[in-house]
This record gives sequence, structure tokens and C-alpha cells, in this order.
Amino acid sequence: MLFQTLPFAIFFPTVAAAYTIIRGWNRRKVVLLIASYIFYMWWNPAFILLILASTIVDFTIGRKMAVSNGQVRKRLLLASLFVNLGFLGFFKYAGFFQENLLRFGSVFGFEPSWTQLNVILPIGISFYTFQTLSYSIDVYRGKLEPVQSPLDFALFVSFFPQLVAGPIVRATEFLPQLEEPKAFSLRRDALLLILRGLVKKVVIADGIAQYVDVILSQPSTWPSVAIWLAMIGFYIQIYCDFSGYSDMAIGFARLLGFELPLNFDRPYFSAEPSEFWQRWHISLSGWLRDYLYIPLGGNRGSTLLTYRNLILTMLLGGLWHGAGWNFVLWGAMHGGALAIHRAYRQVVPSTFRVPRFASIIFFQVFIVLTWVPFRLPNVADSTVVFEKLLLFDFNLSTSNLGLGDPSLALFTSLGLMAAFGVLHIAAQRWGGLDDLLARRSTGPLGLAGVVMAVIVVIFWPTSDVPFLYFQF
Repeated sequence: MLFQTLPFAIFFPTVAAAYTIIRGWNRRKVVLLIASYIFYMWWNPAFILLILASTIVDFTIGRKMAVSNGQVRKRLLLASLFVNLGFLGFFKYAGFFQENLLRFGSVFGFEPSWTQLNVILPIGISFYTFQTLSYSIDVYRGKLEPVQSPLDFALFVSFFPQLVAGPIVRATEFLPQLEEPKAFSLRRDALLLILRGLVKKVVIADGIAQYVDVILSQPSTWPSVAIWLAMIGFYIQIYCDFSGYSDMAIGFARLLGFELPLNFDRPYFSAEPSEFWQRWHISLSGWLRDYLYIPLGGNRGSTLLTYRNLILTMLLGGLWHGAGWNFVLWGAMHGGALAIHRAYRQVVPSTFRVPRFASIIFFQVFIVLTWVPFRLPNVADSTVVFEKLLLFDFNLSTSNLGLGDPSLALFTSLGLMAAFGVLHIAAQRWGGLDDLLARRSTGPLGLAGVVMAVIVVIFWPTSDVPFLYFQF
């Protein structure tokens, strides 16, 4: 069920009405839990069994940890890791490992008769798996007391606004919110966040995608200028698509009385790799830092070990996004950038470093390059795009760069890219535009809301376009 579809337009008001009418906080939590399960089962009802299994296992393990110590606690944690990572590994990576095993075997003449696995990926499994793991690990570390209410824990695992594409919410952030009764409220900041998310997704991301998809479907047939425009378009598309979902998720949660963590903070103004990962997909980068990078040793060891930890963390972060060597390459590029920039800061005195404005331009060009393997899983296509980006052919013709009417899609996309640039700069200059509007009086606020709604309606796509991060 997509946020921008008619089913959700019926689903959410129905949930809000039941949430408002029913009295008693526990009863309202039951309403949210049932709604969350319905929301998830909309795609494939069978996969609700995975969420139920993870919920039962981690709730039980958390309770047992409270009365255990030493090796017993460690075995309980390993059991949680085995179950959750086992589900994730099978459904997301079994086909990838089998494919590469078959390729390796073919080198030695091994040609098995069995066919390749065709496993359906349950939507959102990467997100809710990391959520339940954060609970088990925090309980094991003594940072969190085990939750006593199975209802509260089940709602933490399955809360529908962020269930399938984040933000990744930790138990320490969500469970305390269940202790105080919540109520539905038409908060203006929440409504503006939802509208902002719709504009990002429906207007900018889906609008630019029309040009990007055509050019990158056959990159070898287009000149360098078209490839550069397409990759800049995807650079904007993926941000608006994913941050648009996060905005809407946070907005819908606020309407229900809950606060979800910030997931994006204008990452395209980052001047260096570490700053980028403090601004992009913040809930994931924080999870990787606290539950992977620091346990590996973080920066507590030698310089080489720190570089190893950075690169290994980003390699695994790349694999989290998808089972493919393209995602490994994407993670390696970011891990290498983190290591190289760390060395640069240690060697070059601050007085001789590149000015911040130039660093932003240089680093954002690098980010555009990192999106190549992310967008193009086919190695041949990625190679072609890298060649056209880095070995510019100086073919500046704009003929046949559009769809149907020549150059129509190109110039529409250029307009949307320019609009994004203006809005992104304005947000950086004045802070979040939705926060700025939320402080205005009712008249200007209402006018801004109407304008945004009209823009969304005008640009509404003829078919439902899934969010890009649903595949991860």
C-alpha cells in the first residue's frame, strides 16, 4: 500500500477515525497493531508470518535475558542474531550466493542439474530486521530494560508509517513513547511534512524519472552530456524519492502522536564523506556506526585497523541495500572515500585544506559517480556510464534527448532539477521550509498548502510508482 494511492487515502482516515473513537490507550494500541498488520499484508499476506516470528522470538529472548547472565545471555543474543539474520540472509541473499557459487563451480567444470533459486523478497525485511536486532543487542548490553508488554513490542516491530522503508527506529526511541497515551491530532507541521513528501515523490522524483529511465536503459546510445544529465537527475530522484517517503512517514506518525527520528538533513550540502553519512539515511548510518563499526573496534585501534573498520562497515552497508556486486562496489566507494578523507585530514593542515564551497562541489560530483553502480546493476552498463562521465565526448547535441516530442522530457526534467536546486538552497538558507511555514499565520500557511496540493495534483502520475527503497 503506497502512501500516494487511493487505498491508503481510505486506509489512513479509517485508522485515524477508529483511533479517535476508541477509548483506552491499550485499545488504541491494538487498533494501531491491527492496522499495521493489514498495511503489511496488503502486498503479500503470507509474509506477516516473518514479522510475527521475529516479534515472538525477540520478545521472548529479551525477557529471558533479564533473568540470565554470562554465557546464557550471550547464547540468547546469538539465537536472536541467528533467527533474524537467518530470515534476512535466506530471503535476500540466498539467490545471490547460489548464483556466485554456480559461477565459481563452472570454472572447474561443475554444472549441477538443479536450477537457481527464485526467492521473493519480503518488502521491508531489511528495515524491521535491524529494528528487532537493535532491541536484542541493547537489552544484552544493559542499555534497555526488556519490555514487559507483548502488545507494545509487537507495535514497535510493525508500526506501519515506517515499517517498509524506514526510518529505522530503535527500541530506545519508540518504546518509551508507548508509555504515555497518544491521540490523533491534525498538527500543521505533520500535514506540511506529508505535503512536502508528496511534492518530492510525485512531482520531482517521478517527473525526473521519465528522462532518467529512458537514457539509462540504453546508455551506450547516448552522448556524455545526456548521461551526465541523467545521472544528475537520478542523484536528485533518489534523494527526493527516499526522503519524500521519510517525510510522509514522520508526518503520518506525528498525526497519530508519535515522533520518528530525522532521516535526512540536506545531505547534498555535505563537503566530506563523514558529513554526508551524518545527513543521508541517518537512521541507517547511525545503526551501522553503533552496532557494527564500533563493535569492530571503531577508531580505537591503529590507523590501518580504523581504515579496515570503515571500509568493512560500508561494504556491509552496501550489501544491506541489495544482493549484488554493484552494491558491494557502491559500499566500497563510500568506504574508500571515508578512509581517504580521514588520511587527508591527518596529513594536510587545516590552513591548507580545500575551501568548503569547493569541497561541496567536488564531493557532490563524487556522490553522482557513486550512484552509477547503485542505479545500474549490470556491469557492462555501469562501465559504459563511467566511461561517458569521465571521458567526456564533447557531443553537445540535444536532439532526440526527449520522449515523444523531441527534448520535452529533457526540458521538463531540467526544470524540475532547477526547482529542486532552488528549494534545496532555500531549505539550507532558512532551515526546513515546512518548519518556516508552520510558524506562519493561518492565511499564508493555508495558501502555501493549497499551492503545494495543486502542484501535486497537476503532476500526479498516471500510474502508481513504487518508492525506490521498497526494493531494499
